[in-house]
Amino acid sequence: MSEESSNEYGGVRLPREILEEIDQIIKHRIRGYKSRAEFIKETLRNRLDLIKATPPPPPLPPMEHFNLNETGVRILDRTLASQTDSGRIIDVVFSPGKVWCEYCESGKCHHVKFALELQPVQEILNKKGWTIKP
Repeated sequence: MSEESSNEYGGVRLPREILEEIDQIIKHRIRGYKSRAEFIKETLRNRLDLIKATPPPPPLPPMEHFNLNETGVRILDRTLASQTDSGRIIDVVFSPGKVWCEYCESGKCHHVKFALELQPVQEILNKKGWTIKP
């Protein structure tokens, strides 16, 4: 086999059960298939066409409200993702007249701004009578 032709094809191992099903389709000439390769190539091409025609899911937002209680909110910050996780959980805590991001050690970071824009957070702060400006 030449080097060029060895780069054009690759082998794939399939479970015997699947091969036996394909062999039955070929044996009974269902849809005119004459070989495993013909059946597998057409099946894969059809599947690839379907995948290409399906739009990708919309991207996830960079930050998402994760959990909320009377004392604070947890935010999933996807901008802090690494190779081993999809983001970092950030705690933003409330106290009378004050909000604090434990990650940034600040009351004026983008996590605080995001938290204060959340409707459920505003409702909790209003219920407590706390006025907190971002």
